[in-house]
Amino acid sequence: MPRYVYLDHAATTPVDPHVWEAMKPYCLNVFGNPSSLHLFGDRADEAVHQAKREILHLLGANQGKVVLTSGGTEANNLALKGVAHMYQQQGRHIVVSAIEHDSVLSACTALEKQGFTISYIPVDSQGKINLYKLEQMLTEHTILVSVMHANNEVGTLQPIDTIGQLIKAKRLKQGTKTPFFHCDAVQTLGKIPFQVEEWGVDLLSFSAHKFYGPKGVGGLYVQRGVRLSPLLHGGGQEYGWRSGTQNVPGLIGTAYALKQSHERQPEDWNRYVKLNTTIREGLQALPGIQLTVPASLALPTHIHFLCQQIEGQALMQELSKKGIAVSTSSACHAHYWAPSHVMLAMGYNDEQAKQAVRISLGRGVTSEDIHYFLQQIKEIIRTFRSSHALS
Repeated sequence: MPRYVYLDHAATTPVDPHVWEAMKPYCLNVFGNPSSLHLFGDRADEAVHQAKREILHLLGANQGKVVLTSGGTEANNLALKGVAHMYQQQGRHIVVSAIEHDSVLSACTALEKQGFTISYIPVDSQGKINLYKLEQMLTEHTILVSVMHANNEVGTLQPIDTIGQLIKAKRLKQGTKTPFFHCDAVQTLGKIPFQVEEWGVDLLSFSAHKFYGPKGVGGLYVQRGVRLSPLLHGGGQEYGWRSGTQNVPGLIGTAYALKQSHERQPEDWNRYVKLNTTIREGLQALPGIQLTVPASLALPTHIHFLCQQIEGQALMQELSKKGIAVSTSSACHAHYWAPSHVMLAMGYNDEQAKQAVRISLGRGVTSEDIHYFLQQIKEIIRTFRSSHALS
């Protein structure tokens, strides 16, 4: 019987059974529409408010709002476009890092077509943003800065608290409300304890399926005093910023999953560090392997590497045949290949970008799983290099 090892938790996680149990009553019993003005609606509405209060508390926020979205992509779009359109009279300049998620970069491309100016903060060879360049880019016309907490491909963590204080100092110097600070925390929420108010984060995006909650549910934290132009118009739900019938079971599952992740965080973190060390040591013992980001700079759930002479897509497919799921860093399409913008920003060339592979850990991964993975990748590399030498 084949062994199955899932090492792609940065893409998605399974719904935790306890989260599913917490959601079920809101699918079967408390099924009312929160906007309905009767007892069924009242019960659902109270559940929505309680779940949002729980999320705010876990974010380290004493005030502000949580806007329910369909996930991280919508949350990122609402943050960028919502601020841009609401505050365009105060400025039309936005600053983002060069390695943001495609949903941020694509939103920026759309805004550029509408006359906004976008500045891209460069990163070094390990994916860290240049804080000096960021500070130099800020002008009196800058209305928003967007920097992700941890990169989804390579796992590099950014100094969010330092960035938040830098932006706050800029506001105080100018005597303005802007620029605001948006952080895409899709990869870190549930893994790292948050203090959004202390860190100076005005808007924060998250997605439940990254921390063992349901798919198709996410949110945007919005600090008090920040206003948004809505993406969706209709019934006026979610403070008028995101109309549509609210996904009550999804929100309940999100709050429960986040609370559970918060409680488990120290235990999970320590286990990920140990597994991460084992993987890195095992990979470094193999020929032609290059780790791109050191463990000290990245989430312990992420290991990103290049395998010389072997395309990441080919290595991923060979591992899949052995029951092991990993991912590549590049966007692979049926008719064309596009190199990872993250790797290009870090100084790698197209050929190196093709060789990239990402491993991402989760709760279900065991030491035995890692041992099996290392055995299989060692054999795959040995077989490939032998056949390559003969050819």
